[in-house]
Amino acid sequence: MGSRSELFKNQLILFGLVVVGILAIRSSIVEPFRIPSRSMLPTLWVGDFLFVNKLQYSFHVPFTEVFADRPWYLGPVRNPKRGDVVIFTPPEAGQESLYIKRIVGLPGDRIRFDGKKFFLNGNSVYREEILGADRHAYIQSSGFDPEERYQPDRLHLYRETLDQNTHLILEDDSFDGFKSEGEILVPEGHYFVLGDNRDDTRDSRFFGVISLHSIRGRAFAIWLSYRVSFSDSRWSFRFNRIGTLIR
Repeated sequence: MGSRSELFKNQLILFGLVVVGILAIRSSIVEPFRIPSRSMLPTLWVGDFLFVNKLQYSFHVPFTEVFADRPWYLGPVRNPKRGDVVIFTPPEAGQESLYIKRIVGLPGDRIRFDGKKFFLNGNSVYREEILGADRHAYIQSSGFDPEERYQPDRLHLYRETLDQNTHLILEDDSFDGFKSEGEILVPEGHYFVLGDNRDDTRDSRFFGVISLHSIRGRAFAIWLSYRVSFSDSRWSFRFNRIGTLIR
């Protein structure tokens, strides 16, 4: 009887250590994240599952982001780059909420919006519209499910370039553009983030800049993706998206 009790106790301790180890890995090394909204279309689709690199900017002591107002870092902290897609806790929500957006403004940058145009340090950010067959093929892809509210003839796809790095953005004529009141200066230790779906996202234009200490990590790859159709209660895998690197 005693040996069984001792065995159960050892198994329980082992199970607890495994759970703590998994949580520590999620906290400080790599963490899965599911895309819950359309704010990063066309780059990321609802139902994409991502790996987030928690070591991208520094190693922080596991669980310190839960029990302290900022993570405790071990070693120097590397600054995020313009164009990084990051997971962070927004200033308008608590620690339990996580957003995903793209960094477009670094400390010291001056940012301004005039309708649909985005200005960085006094210059309009370069973008090239995707037209013709390429546009039609992408609009008809599973990233824009038919039960969603999008009207294909009102959507515009662009290749936007930030520091020689190019990514896709989406604009919708159903929405008016955003006009900022003067330039926004990004303070030291903070970053300006935007969703790639520029007209259907809540980002720094609304809740302001984010702190370096609020960033949990950089999203770097899609490891699973599936679509759920609420109109016919069916779901399907998107095998072609598995393994896609996030740029």
